[in-house]
Amino acid sequence: MSSPSRNSERPVEDEDILADNEVMFEEEEGEDLFGENMAADYAERPELDQYDPDMLDQTEHEVMTVEQRMAAEQAMQRRDRAGRRRQRSDPGTPGFPSSSPGGGLSDAEGASSGPEGSTPGSGRKARSKRRRMRGEHTSEFGDADGLEDDDEAMPESFYDLTHEKLDETLSKNQGIEKRLETKIKRCFKQFILKFRVEGLTEPRYPDMLRKMAEENQMHLDVNYGHLQQWSAQLALWVADYPLQILPLLNQTLLEEAARKFGTYRAMVEAEETELRVAVHSFPVREPIRELSTRHLGKLISVNGVVTKRLKVNNEIKRLYLRCAKCNFLSPPFDVESDKDLKPGSCIECQSKGPWKVDRQQTLYRNHQKATIQESPSSVEPGKMPRSKTVILTGDQVDSVRPGDELQLTGIYKCLYDAGTNASTCFPVFRTEISAVHVHRRGDVKLIEITDDKQAQILELAKDPNIRERFIASMAPSIYGMKHVKTAIALSMMGGQSKLTAGKHRIRGDINTLIVGDPGLAKSQFLKYIEQTFPRAIYTTGKGASAVGLTAAVTKDENGDWGLEGGAMVMADDGMCLIDEFDKMNEVDRTSLHEAMEQQTITLSKAGIQATLNARASILASCLPKNTYYEPTQPLHKNCELTPPIMSRFDLMFVMQDIHDETNDNNVARHILDLHRRGENAETQPVLNQLELQRYIRFARFHRPKLTPGAHERLVKCYKKLREDRTYVRGACGVTVRQLESLMRLSEAIARVHFEDKVTLEHVNMAFELQMSTLKRAERENIDLEGPDAGGEAAAADGAEAGADDSAEGAGRASAPARPKRMKITFPEYQRIGQMLTRYLWQKEEAGEEVKEEDLVAWYMEQVEQDIQTEAQLEEQQSLVQLIINRMIDKDRVILIYRQSEDPLRPEGRVLLKHPNYPVGELISS
Repeated sequence: MSSPSRNSERPVEDEDILADNEVMFEEEEGEDLFGENMAADYAERPELDQYDPDMLDQTEHEVMTVEQRMAAEQAMQRRDRAGRRRQRSDPGTPGFPSSSPGGGLSDAEGASSGPEGSTPGSGRKARSKRRRMRGEHTSEFGDADGLEDDDEAMPESFYDLTHEKLDETLSKNQGIEKRLETKIKRCFKQFILKFRVEGLTEPRYPDMLRKMAEENQMHLDVNYGHLQQWSAQLALWVADYPLQILPLLNQTLLEEAARKFGTYRAMVEAEETELRVAVHSFPVREPIRELSTRHLGKLISVNGVVTKRLKVNNEIKRLYLRCAKCNFLSPPFDVESDKDLKPGSCIECQSKGPWKVDRQQTLYRNHQKATIQESPSSVEPGKMPRSKTVILTGDQVDSVRPGDELQLTGIYKCLYDAGTNASTCFPVFRTEISAVHVHRRGDVKLIEITDDKQAQILELAKDPNIRERFIASMAPSIYGMKHVKTAIALSMMGGQSKLTAGKHRIRGDINTLIVGDPGLAKSQFLKYIEQTFPRAIYTTGKGASAVGLTAAVTKDENGDWGLEGGAMVMADDGMCLIDEFDKMNEVDRTSLHEAMEQQTITLSKAGIQATLNARASILASCLPKNTYYEPTQPLHKNCELTPPIMSRFDLMFVMQDIHDETNDNNVARHILDLHRRGENAETQPVLNQLELQRYIRFARFHRPKLTPGAHERLVKCYKKLREDRTYVRGACGVTVRQLESLMRLSEAIARVHFEDKVTLEHVNMAFELQMSTLKRAERENIDLEGPDAGGEAAAADGAEAGADDSAEGAGRASAPARPKRMKITFPEYQRIGQMLTRYLWQKEEAGEEVKEEDLVAWYMEQVEQDIQTEAQLEEQQSLVQLIINRMIDKDRVILIYRQSEDPLRPEGRVLLKHPNYPVGELISS
């Protein structure tokens, strides 16, 4: 029988079978078993080869299946691990073995001294040292030492990468060694399980992992900053060697997800690797034009706008080949774009081909190409925007669309381009970006609103003056223009799109047209919306064509036809801003008919039949036909727009450069203050840009419903618009589209107030806005009615008087006739009215009373140099008299302080300027 010391060392030798060769030399010295008496250990000793019959099991047992054997092995391993844990806490616990499953030193055996003078516990120390060196080894049926089942108890030294080297190994194209791969996976697994954000007590990523499983997603968003806080070395390797490190992280994620959720267990059994780690918030941002050779094979982060998206293709991920001669299935090949596929020879018949693809077992993944271009605002003057091809795979396909502004994290790769080499006769490699994480920034729906911000928005919406505050926050650097700012605010809010029973879609977006003289900040309004609204596309009429506004069919480098969206398609679910709308060709404007009403774009070219969405609000600006607006002409004669286009605009505004002393003074002070103080100028809005975006995003979720009272009011408003013969809306009149416009405007106003119902008040506001826009252009021609032309009753009374007193009427015919109705332009009315009110104010300051006849006489003195004939004198007297009557009866700018003492001389009444009317302000009823 061998000595106890030899028996105690033998299990250690058995355990060294799984050890790495590189750590063998570090083992401590033990007893030399290959001595002179080695053969004596195997000598026969009959006296010792005796066994107790009661302890021998001679019965026959059923043959165990593989599953039963695995279950038994795992049960014994769990029993042994529990015993070891209990022994560590209480070494004297009876009933549990102190050795490992393969047999090892007990405390008593380790304490005994052998011939070589071994120290107590030396065998256990040697095992612990070897385990630390080689990491955790998993047996065929489970974990070897139980640390995988107890992830929280894993020591940091098992996954610490601080002193690991990767650069030298990869520089020699040797790949990552197995030991380091295991350590990297273990480090990332511990990151998923344990990482906590500063200030929080619970780990961050277990909840995200559970949410990923609940939503059946195929990626886990990982913040690069979090990874850097956990392991700076791992974060550095992810940035410098993403092609080698990210597959390891993806495999670790898949294993962890499959261990916790059955959803991903089938993916492991099918050997699929679709689950991926999406690293985002990479701190180094690179412009697209500055990408160079130093970025090849590294992780990059770029910003840009998607201009083109091709169709989704199926890319081979894992290829299975069958020999065409013997039909033997070869092992799978992992297909990569930068590696050549070399099947070799058939294992069964040693043939080197031909091969055929087994399409049933071959694995595919979605593959799509898109083009990202520099944002126009980031391009330096005089330079063309650069673009790059982006590869989207897996669940990334169709996640972006033309017009989206992206924050893209990806791997910058180079590929051999045979076409370019053939054309240039020079070895050229084309570059592309393989997307790792895609974040869309150009969508109102993607603006994140926390619970605190939501509470602030709801509190703000309770303000009864929120509509005025919201409108006042629009373009604070532009003075005045309240009516245009109102239209912009409602266009941003928009109405509610509807789908009728017949599947007819009614648009909810509000289209607005601004017609104005030069220098009235039309382009600045459009630029402000581009910067404020989350998804807005700016273009000009002169630089846009029909396909540039709608969509085009183009051919890619492979000769395949694809769709490239224009401005309307890129502005889907947003706003399309068109400056210099009048500079567009008539054919190009005609292409917008379908997009403005049906909000779709239909293409039938190159064998492609497609219908694209163009659900965008259009805000267009244009100059009048003769540069300056002519008030004496109707709107459709001032701008060269066809009736179909004009009827598709919900709101139309006319901006005129009116010479007004007070307004000019205020505008000049405002502009000079902007130039002098810059950002410190006193133009801070009520709501800043970010608050506006959050407010708009939250308000657009409301879907207000029409109340019965508002329904009846809309019918009456529409009838009133149709019955109004004093104004013709361009050359197209008032159509049913104006009824839909009233509905959309009412819903937009309700959304501003966060109302769930469209009330009568909202309809009245929309009708007033609609009437002001409809008649703003035509009100420049003001009808001045005399006392004989006050209305239908007056006309009827006049007719009766004319029938009864025909003789007297003939006698008065020779007298100078006082005109019953005169027409005057709006600017002229403003000029004369402000002259009269200023004179009344000066006399009031001097303490003098002014009679109407004195006011008329003063005005005639001011214009006497322009009067040449007696007819002109009488016309001016009648004109100023009618203006005074209108300012008293309708505009209420002049008050009658005291009636005339002589009833036969009504012009003797004393007049006074209204105390609430500031001198120089616009006179409006």
